[in-house]
Amino acid sequence: MSEPVVEVFATAKWILLFVGLYLAFTVYLGFRYSERINESDDWALASRNLTLPYMVASIVATWVCAGAIMGAAGEAYLWGFQGIIFDPWGPFLTMIIVAFFFAGRIRKLGYSTVVDFFKTRYSYKMGLLYMITQIISSLGWLGGQLVALGIIVHLTTGFSLNIAVIVGAVVLLVSTYYGGFWALSRVDAISFALILIGLIIMFPTVMEQVGGFRYFLQFAENWGELPTFAMLPLAGEEGYLWYTGILGITYYLAAWASVGLGDISCPILLQRALAAKDHQTASRGFLISSFLYLFLGMIPVMIGIAMFTWGLELSPDQAELVLPWVAGNFLPGWAAVLFVVSIAAAIISTTGDSCLIVAAMFGHNIYQHIKPNASSQETLRVVRIATPIVTAIALCIALFFGTVYKLIIFTGAISLCTIFAPYVFGFFWKKANNLGSIASYFAGLISWVVIFFLTLPSTMEANVGILVEGEVYMEWAIWDALYISLVPAAIISIITMVVVSLATQSIDPPKPILDAQGEFVDSKAVQG
Repeated sequence: MSEPVVEVFATAKWILLFVGLYLAFTVYLGFRYSERINESDDWALASRNLTLPYMVASIVATWVCAGAIMGAAGEAYLWGFQGIIFDPWGPFLTMIIVAFFFAGRIRKLGYSTVVDFFKTRYSYKMGLLYMITQIISSLGWLGGQLVALGIIVHLTTGFSLNIAVIVGAVVLLVSTYYGGFWALSRVDAISFALILIGLIIMFPTVMEQVGGFRYFLQFAENWGELPTFAMLPLAGEEGYLWYTGILGITYYLAAWASVGLGDISCPILLQRALAAKDHQTASRGFLISSFLYLFLGMIPVMIGIAMFTWGLELSPDQAELVLPWVAGNFLPGWAAVLFVVSIAAAIISTTGDSCLIVAAMFGHNIYQHIKPNASSQETLRVVRIATPIVTAIALCIALFFGTVYKLIIFTGAISLCTIFAPYVFGFFWKKANNLGSIASYFAGLISWVVIFFLTLPSTMEANVGILVEGEVYMEWAIWDALYISLVPAAIISIITMVVVSLATQSIDPPKPILDAQGEFVDSKAVQG
C-alpha cells in the first residue's frame, strides 16, 4: 500500500479541541434525554414520536457516513459516474422504494424491530436468520466506522489511532446507553447540519481551483479513463468499469441492486419508519431524504472528479483520501477544522444508530423470546445491558480486525441474496410461507459463495497490474467477484422462494400479516 498522502493539518490542535467538544456535547445529549426514557420503546424508538424534520435528518445522517462521503469521492476520482452507482445512487433507490412501498406499511404494524415482521409472517427461525445476518452486518459496520474515526483523526492531527477509536467507543456507549434514540436523533440532526455546511463550503473552493464549473464540465476526467459522466455500460472494451459481456452486465445490475434493493430491509434504516409519529411521516420522511441524500452525495462525487482533472495524483488504494487532501491544501484553517469535525460527527451518528439497533434486537427479540411475559421496563434493562456488550465487540473488531473491516461490512450486501425475497414476498404475496423463506435464504447464501469462487479467476485476470506490474490487485478482484456473484445468487433466492412456497402449501400453510398485538391485518389496511 502507498504511503498516506495527507499530512498533519496545521490546525491539528483546533481539530482535536472541536472534535472533543462535539464528543462532550454528544455525551451531554445522552444524559439530557435520559429523563424521557421509561420503557424500551422510549429508548429504541424515541417513544414513536419522531417528527418529520428529525426523521429526515436522522435518515440522511445515518447514510452519510465516512464511507459515503470519502468513498464516493474516491470512486468518482477513479471511475467517474460509473463508479458512484453503488453510492449515492444505490441508497437513493433504496429510500424511494422504502418511501412508496414499505415505510408506511411497517409503521402501521407497530413493531418494535423488523425481526418482528419475519417472526410473525414466517417463524421465529426465519426471524432469527434475519437477526443473525443483520447483527453481523451491524457489528462489522460499527467496528468499521470506529476505525474510520480513528483514521481521519490520526491522519489530520497525528493523534493516536487506537486512543481515538477507544474514546469514540466510550462516547458512543454513554450517549446510547442513557439517551437511546431520543439522543441519537438529535445527534443525527447536528451531524446532518455540519455535513451540509462542510460540503457546501468545500465545493465552490474546489471548482475555483479547477477553473470554474463550466471548465470542469467540459474537461472532467477520471483515473480509469472512462467517459466521466457515463452511467450506462459502454460499447466496446470499456463496458462497465472495464468489464464486458455477461460480467459487465451482471456487475452493472449489482451496482444498482446490492444497496438499492438489498438494503430495503435494513433494520437501522427501517427503525426510522418504526419511530415516526405516524405512517404518513414515515413515508414522507424517506421520500424527502432520498433527494436530500442524492444532493449531498453528489457533492463529494464532483469534488473527486474535479481533483483528478486538476492533476492530483493518488494511487488507487489512496483514492478515498481525496477529501482530506482537499481540506488540508485548499481550505482555510477554520474550514478544514469544520470538515474534520463534520466527518467525525457523521461517524458518531452512524455508530450510535448501529449500536442501538443491535442492542434493541437482543432485548426485544432474544430476551422476550426467552421470557415472553417480560415487561417493557425489564426489556429496557436488557437492551441497556446489551449496549456495552455490543460496543465492546465492535471495539474489538475496530482494534484487532481493522484491516479487513470492509469485508465484514460487506455482509450487509448479502441481504440481497438472502433476505430480499422473503421480505418483499412477505408483504406482497399471500402464498409466501416459512419453508419457502428459509429455503430462499440458504439457496441464495450457498449459491453466492459458489458463484463467487467461479467468478474470482475472471476478476483476478481483470485486475493485473493495478498497483504493481504483473501482480493481481487482490482487494479489487475479491470485491468485484463478491458483487458480481450477488445478482445470480439473488435470482436463485427469488426462484427458490416461489417454487418451494408453491410446493409446500399443504404442509406449511402461509401465515397472515399480524400487527404488534398479534391481530390479523388485511394487506390493504397496511398500504403506505
